[in-house]
Amino acid sequence: MESPFKDILYTNIAPSDSQCQTIRELLVGPHQEIANLTDEIVATQALLEALAQRRAALEEFVSAHLALVSPIRRLPADVMQEIFVACLPSGQNSVMSEQDAPLLLCHICNAWRSLALSTPRLWASLHIVLPSMDEMPSINETVNGWLSRSGILPLSISVAAPRRFEYDLSTLLQTLIGFSPRWNHIRFNLPTYNSFSPLASLSPADVPILQTLVLKGFNWTYDSPGTPNNHLGFMGTSSLRSLQIPNGRLTSTLLSHWEHLRRLSFRNSTAVVSADEALTILRKCPLLEMLSLHLTGGNVPPVTPCHMEYLRDLNVVERSTMPTSNIFQHIIAPNLAHLEYRSSMAGSDLPFTAMLSSSRSLEGLSLKSRVPTTSLLHTLALIPNLRRLLLNEPVLPSGEYDPLFMSLLNRPAPEAGGVLCPKLECIHLILSHVADQALLEFIQARADSSFGTAPRLSRVRVSFQREQEIDIIPPLRRLIDEGLEVSLRYLELRGRQYSPSDALERHDQDWFPSPDFWS
Repeated sequence: MESPFKDILYTNIAPSDSQCQTIRELLVGPHQEIANLTDEIVATQALLEALAQRRAALEEFVSAHLALVSPIRRLPADVMQEIFVACLPSGQNSVMSEQDAPLLLCHICNAWRSLALSTPRLWASLHIVLPSMDEMPSINETVNGWLSRSGILPLSISVAAPRRFEYDLSTLLQTLIGFSPRWNHIRFNLPTYNSFSPLASLSPADVPILQTLVLKGFNWTYDSPGTPNNHLGFMGTSSLRSLQIPNGRLTSTLLSHWEHLRRLSFRNSTAVVSADEALTILRKCPLLEMLSLHLTGGNVPPVTPCHMEYLRDLNVVERSTMPTSNIFQHIIAPNLAHLEYRSSMAGSDLPFTAMLSSSRSLEGLSLKSRVPTTSLLHTLALIPNLRRLLLNEPVLPSGEYDPLFMSLLNRPAPEAGGVLCPKLECIHLILSHVADQALLEFIQARADSSFGTAPRLSRVRVSFQREQEIDIIPPLRRLIDEGLEVSLRYLELRGRQYSPSDALERHDQDWFPSPDFWS
């Protein structure tokens, strides 16, 4: 609209009295038009709301009738049951949550609820997180009802309690004991070994199909009062195939059928065994496929080599300043595929090198140990089929980190008949001092198709113990577009940020108590 006051609009000029009167008269018409438009908008909005309500009602009508002819309503019950089972979590037990199957399936409609409750496979696994004491009775009832729906199927059950959980678990464990003939995979993560006392009534005959037993969450010492040897006699069942336990020495009295074990793990800070004990365990388990243990060190007297034909995964944590290389000299594992070795002790050589001559199928190596670069390169040269590698940054003989480490990985290795680790595809590095530029050159060399006849590096993951120097992603963009996966994690040092109000205080703060002092 054209205004006679456009020259002074949007300024701080004060109009005269006569101009003010003219302005008021000028705005009478616009005020009325605004009121008219407001009324029209209200009417239009009411019309829109009415139309929206009509549309929503029609949509609801159509949707309700389309649901009647939905294909899923005509699926046979057995097909629906297969769909329900496919909704269960993969690789873990079901949880007691209405947000997840199977409980979620019981809240869709009566038909689905009835079908879900009558499908035993939906209730054959359960993860139990122990709640507060007030909620324990309801948990016991829920667990009993849940497992009762599983029919005659083998059960997978896991129980987890907070570290400071001090309530009586006997009622819950007695509930679980009622289903012990169907125990198949059992995991207990409980705060103390006394929590297991209700299990003392179980014998090997009470768990005829138990295949997996995992005990975690507490420390056991062999000579402690109330030793769990009194509580876990059922471990002697001949059906046991996988065992994870916090103390290696316990197995000597609890296990009766070593020869059947496929997986054995002593992955606990107190589950330490000597090299001699470890070798004894290996000899008792000829079918072992996976072994994880913590070693105290020490030498093994000269004995006949231990042949582990089926061993594929070996995890060794060295928890002593004593050398453990002697034990590896007595192990022959021709089909070993994955080896993980960790040690905080700095040494000149890797103790498992002697075993590599008989393990030509090794494809994965995880190494967390402070060894010189020369020793590391010598070891890698003995693993020509290595495809996956995880390692810490090596050190020089002086104990300092080697700045040339990354470039050495790209050099030919005479022992390997060419390039070092010619089949390497995935690498995970934990670095502290290697420069970003050196890492970039390594990745470009190993991931580029021009890198000889060796397979290209396909996945790189690096965890830095320092801040970023340069951004190496842009130079790698072409390789990333071609399929290379790169994940870089740098240490973030969050410095203190400047604030104009730092150290700002009230003027009277140093002289008088705060108002709260008087209240």
